[in-house]
Amino acid sequence: MRRQIQIGCVSFLLLFSGWLQAQTVKISGKVSGFEPGSLVRVRVYADQFSRLKKTMAAVRTDSAGFFELSFPLKKTTFALLDVNLKQTSFYLQPGAVYHFQITQDSAARQFHSFYAPLQATFQASDDSLNAFIERYDDLFSQFINRHFRDVYQFHNRQIFNQFKQQVKARFSQVENPYVKQYIHYSLASMEWGGRMRSLPEIVQNEFAGHPVLYNNIQYTNFFTDFFQAYFQSTVKKPVTLDKLQQLIPEHNLQKLDALYAQAPALNSDRRVRELAEMVQWASLYHQPGFDPSDIEALFRQMEIKSPFAENRKIAEDYRVKLRQMQPGTPAPAFRLPDFTGKEFSLKDFRGKFVLISFIGTHCPVCNFQLNQLKSLQQNLIDFTNLTIVSGKVTSDFIQNAKPLQRQWPFLLLGKDILLLEKYQIVNYPAYVLIGPAGRIIMAPAPMPDENLEQRIHSVINAYKKRLQN
Repeated sequence: MRRQIQIGCVSFLLLFSGWLQAQTVKISGKVSGFEPGSLVRVRVYADQFSRLKKTMAAVRTDSAGFFELSFPLKKTTFALLDVNLKQTSFYLQPGAVYHFQITQDSAARQFHSFYAPLQATFQASDDSLNAFIERYDDLFSQFINRHFRDVYQFHNRQIFNQFKQQVKARFSQVENPYVKQYIHYSLASMEWGGRMRSLPEIVQNEFAGHPVLYNNIQYTNFFTDFFQAYFQSTVKKPVTLDKLQQLIPEHNLQKLDALYAQAPALNSDRRVRELAEMVQWASLYHQPGFDPSDIEALFRQMEIKSPFAENRKIAEDYRVKLRQMQPGTPAPAFRLPDFTGKEFSLKDFRGKFVLISFIGTHCPVCNFQLNQLKSLQQNLIDFTNLTIVSGKVTSDFIQNAKPLQRQWPFLLLGKDILLLEKYQIVNYPAYVLIGPAGRIIMAPAPMPDENLEQRIHSVINAYKKRLQN
């Protein structure tokens, strides 16, 4: 215990001194139920506000399913371990060593959604970081299951305080700063959700004038949920949607910030105010009445003008994430073989509208919908279907697909599974419409029985009119 306390204190001092040095994290394990050569990745959030994911390390399993990887890490953080596109979450600590046992049951392999969670267990030399968080999460879940109505409907402070005392007693020996902050902001979030503290009290006691815990997932969860609710609340405040609709198109960050500064909850701490602004801008990106390009312009200004390096990075990450697969952005490139081995790339279809259909070989609905695409191929000019097939391709599948293969290309995804991630495909079948210049038009596109042909007709006609003008 003395060693754990010493390490916790040192970590705390280093964290707030700003000169924490990176330490090597080592991760190994055995993967069962997946094919040899499966892709194993460790990913983290580039920042905990935008949730833009970045890969820390990647490797493929060997013939027996074993893997090893390592990478430098400066701060404790939430992380994802992916095998292909399935994942499990855990917490990374600089210098720690992790060993995973990962399995996939036969039922999971049949899911048309391939982001099902991994069945994973692991051992970690991380001063019980993961063990403490798991124990707390279990205690929290048990309490919520028993007392959800007491807390969130009846706002029973006595029940809540009893739980706080139980947590305090159970975790009184914890010295790890990350765990202590994790627990604190989890409880604060529950207290706010149960309406046991007012909005101004929450801001004063938890955010304004307090250190921003950029790397703690519970802090950022609470911060994001709180300020989204704050801006949507009926509490009288200067920041209204009407005023934002007037000011945001001006792209005047200074003027907009002055509006936010009029809010009592935000006027005293610029760092917190900027983060709250970005949380709201992100929520407005897809909202009717706001132009996404105006929102992007604000994030771009924040990248340049914020005096806080962390906030500048968060603004950049938000802009990158919000732009992913948006209309007008370049479609992710690929080069894949057909059933004969002939390779095709997206560039091969420049000058045409391309409807990409992503299907799985064990997806009956996919086969039915592919037959509905024949009329598109026959009736539209400067258009082609393009099907990308995932899964084990049998002779029966090839035989059944032959009539359609004569009309448009069928490409094999193979081990290029990250293409699904790039196109944000979460289940089969899925469709994406790409324009003649290789840019996204609709992602996702409607299903064939959702007026898909009519929508594509409209897009092509509008495109031709623009060319004529």
